[in-house]
Amino acid sequence: MANPKVDNGGGWAAISYVLGKAREAGGLPKLLGRLRSRNACKTCALGMGGARGGMVNEAGRFPEVCKKSVQVQAGDMAAPVSAGWFERTTFAEMERLTSHELQRLGRLSVPLIADEGSDRWRVAGWDEALARTAEAFAATSPERAFFYVSGRSSNEAAFLAQLLARAYGCANIHNCSYYCHSASGVALSGVYGSGTASVALEDLDLADLAMVAGANPASNHPRLITRLVELRRRGGQVIVVNPLKELGLLRFRIPSDPRSFLFGSDVCDLYLQPHVGTDVALFLAMLQGVEERGAIDADFVARHTNGWDGVRAQLASLRRDDLLACCGVGRGELDQAVALLCRAERGILAWAMGLTHHENGTDNVRALANLALARGWLGRPGAGLLPIRGHSNVQGVGSVGVSPAVREAFAAKLEELYGISVPRDP
Repeated sequence: MANPKVDNGGGWAAISYVLGKAREAGGLPKLLGRLRSRNACKTCALGMGGARGGMVNEAGRFPEVCKKSVQVQAGDMAAPVSAGWFERTTFAEMERLTSHELQRLGRLSVPLIADEGSDRWRVAGWDEALARTAEAFAATSPERAFFYVSGRSSNEAAFLAQLLARAYGCANIHNCSYYCHSASGVALSGVYGSGTASVALEDLDLADLAMVAGANPASNHPRLITRLVELRRRGGQVIVVNPLKELGLLRFRIPSDPRSFLFGSDVCDLYLQPHVGTDVALFLAMLQGVEERGAIDADFVARHTNGWDGVRAQLASLRRDDLLACCGVGRGELDQAVALLCRAERGILAWAMGLTHHENGTDNVRALANLALARGWLGRPGAGLLPIRGHSNVQGVGSVGVSPAVREAFAAKLEELYGISVPRDP
């Protein structure tokens, strides 16, 4: 890791960033007013806002806000891009702008049409835009269409989007989990019948171990860092699994916590850096170690799982040295991780794109889930599996039908209520 200019994530740098975004949004009071409104957070799924008002999480804690929330809210408060800018700017000139420069231009507030042969966008009215859209629908076979819904959409908007697609005769429907946690959904559905997390926010307050694999919450879910620091303060341990050494996963200054802000907080007890794409080997080595130490929850495994004999046979067929050579983690580091896993009574195993964005992403999640099952960390307070969602309502949009296949009862009810024929084969 290169020598950083700072020795902690968060801190004054985060505060300075927030103040800069406040200036862009028209001032700090105006920004705070929006953040405190009764609205959903526009960034990750850790939870902030909703009916209780902004800067309050599901557990009722205040203040809860992070620089990512500020960043997105400030962007939504930016002035629209002027129509004149589109009239005088060609496609070639736009292509030379960076993503940051395009973002700073402002919001899109009007429909834009690229006329055939033109070298720039034309600002159009909504009637024309909707008519052109209808023409495109009519000219396209439903099998050749694809409907994609953001995980930051409301449940109501997402439901209507999937209803439109199915009324059109199209089952090619998905949300942003198609590109991020699709592997988690497949794996977890095979483990306990649902692609959702098995824990709630309150469980983080009860756990005595958290293992965060393939995720960088310091950047992408900053308020989760607060929970990890609090876990360590009450005597728990945190394991990080990440090939890249991230400064914010080592030490962090939490702006809302005076003690942490002044002195900094250690985020983890053990930082493992496996080779990219070798997570299954690492998790199998961990499971071998847990079994050797006699820490398998035999009663839980016998009563609530099936297939354990096959897992045990697989473990017996693998050499520890081969697994470690594959993943690049030292024997001493592995032994430390196994000791922490065996010592904990309630563990939460969390992950994000670092596990799912692989050809074998589903196997990565299954291997991690097997580790949780072996320890009996499912269906208990303070223990379970936590796919860290990157968008604030990705779980919600999936639950209201934004997916290629839906349950038969759901499809039948759509047909009954709306008089449409729902395609069954995506």
